[in-house]
Amino acid sequence: MKTTTLILNLVLLAELAFAAVQPTLRYDLSGEMQLSMEQEIFVDSREEAIATRNFSMTFDLGDARDNDELLVTLASITGNYTAHGMKQRLPSSHLTGGEFRLLGDGRSFKSQEEDRGEVPLGTITDGGLRPSELLAGLLPTLPDAPVSVGTTWIADRSILSLEGWAWAGGEMQHHHEVTDIQQSNGRTVIHVKTHGETAIEAAEGHEGFIGLGTLAQSIDWTFDADNGQLLSLSVEREASGTNQLPQGEISVRQIARYDLQTGI
Repeated sequence: MKTTTLILNLVLLAELAFAAVQPTLRYDLSGEMQLSMEQEIFVDSREEAIATRNFSMTFDLGDARDNDELLVTLASITGNYTAHGMKQRLPSSHLTGGEFRLLGDGRSFKSQEEDRGEVPLGTITDGGLRPSELLAGLLPTLPDAPVSVGTTWIADRSILSLEGWAWAGGEMQHHHEVTDIQQSNGRTVIHVKTHGETAIEAAEGHEGFIGLGTLAQSIDWTFDADNGQLLSLSVEREASGTNQLPQGEISVRQIARYDLQTGI
């Protein structure tokens, strides 16, 4: 057999072997996650944001017990709110070093009801921000079967989202698609695109969001199939609706961006 033919056959065999890889995705989170969040708030038909809200958080993830309970330490958190040209720091230092638990089944997580630590967001905002709920809501639901490039799955998720100065909720279908699988530094890295949209209304226990609104989001995320780690996640959300404020009902549109990165 000619050398060129042998090389070509070896390359084809390698490509076929890689194409046949169909890993199963399961969480086994550990290490550190860094989250940044930015919200731009628009009112009525204005084209410029009248307020912004920013947060930066670092989570230390302990090993999950049997993949069903994950101990998380909020290692650091800072936040600020800017409106009318004035920037103020949001009180969050009291949460630094605090712990909470996420309950999981290997494919998704939810926060425990007793994890009530929150950041006050001001007197006109309908309730504070809870880092435990925020992190749990960002972690994608993994598929129940092996994946390959082109694999799609749908997961229903409860949405809890701060829209302007009020908390809204709803049920959203997340449409996931595997767009690429790469071997990188000894890891099998899964690339996924996710999108979804839904109607939203006042979240349970909140009254500041009036009537129905809309929420759409797109997500790009990568997952280490060998180690069970979410490597990165980037979210863009756009929502619109009505807030009930002291000065009356105000039409609100919000653009939010979330960036989650894992360092192991």
